[in-house]
Amino acid sequence: MKRSSERILLMLNPASGFISKDIAVSLIMRKLRRHFASVSLVNTLSALQAREIARQGLKHFDVFVAFGGDGTVNSVAGALVNRDKTLGILPGGSGNGLARNLGLHLSWLRALDTLINGQDVNIDAGDINGRLFFNVAGMGLDGLISKKFNLESKARGILPYVYFALKGYMEMPPFRVRVSTENSEFEEDILILALANFREYGAKAVIAPHASPYDRLLDLCLLKKFNLLQSSLNVQRLFTGTIHKYPFYRTIQFEQAHIRSLSGPIPYHFDGEYGGSDLEAFDVHVLPAAVRVRIRSFKG
Repeated sequence: MKRSSERILLMLNPASGFISKDIAVSLIMRKLRRHFASVSLVNTLSALQAREIARQGLKHFDVFVAFGGDGTVNSVAGALVNRDKTLGILPGGSGNGLARNLGLHLSWLRALDTLINGQDVNIDAGDINGRLFFNVAGMGLDGLISKKFNLESKARGILPYVYFALKGYMEMPPFRVRVSTENSEFEEDILILALANFREYGAKAVIAPHASPYDRLLDLCLLKKFNLLQSSLNVQRLFTGTIHKYPFYRTIQFEQAHIRSLSGPIPYHFDGEYGGSDLEAFDVHVLPAAVRVRIRSFKG
């Protein structure tokens, strides 16, 4: 399909991130209307609403553009799984994990050019107990941070995450899990058990250095409990892409996995969103080439 014949639905979360989107939307609409057959705008006030609007628009639009943070992107992408539609992303949140991993410009103004000149590729997705994720899901400290951030934080951005990470580390009880995949089974005490489709959470924290959204696999990344002195000596590995050299780190790739907590219910998240309740059992599998997304062309 030629770009000039594509119909665009821009889905905006006005509450995400720090930027004022009023002026941005005016500029975006003017620019996109020069290049596409039609451009429509809708505000989304919740993840559930965003996904439902996208589903209702499947017959009427070709490209669904999420302008917001990771929660907005997850919601819109979830409606496009195994559909002949394209996901576009204009970063407008505080984390923008998926946008970073896809190599998109983190300036929404520059990312706008990707919608016009970029190329479409299909990426894998993950499913954890029926919840879709496109970047990283996980449990343990990951899940506890997400739970506290979603339920207690009145502020956005990286600082609340740092606060809840330190608070969660001190409060989180030890969790022992049993992991079963198609190729292995083992038990381990965990601090974090991440399920990664891409390399990093966001903010350049690389939890799965070898993960790829094109390999039809997910990476299970296990970080064991460590003391604060060990943390201070090794935490920089998260930001240098060398976490796999950390002595308390383990990773395997899988298509399907079953994870059971042997220490009671455990908090979990999908793309940074708290799962809504703490659980003891998790079924996880990959959805190969599940979503078509527009990224920067290889020419830059």
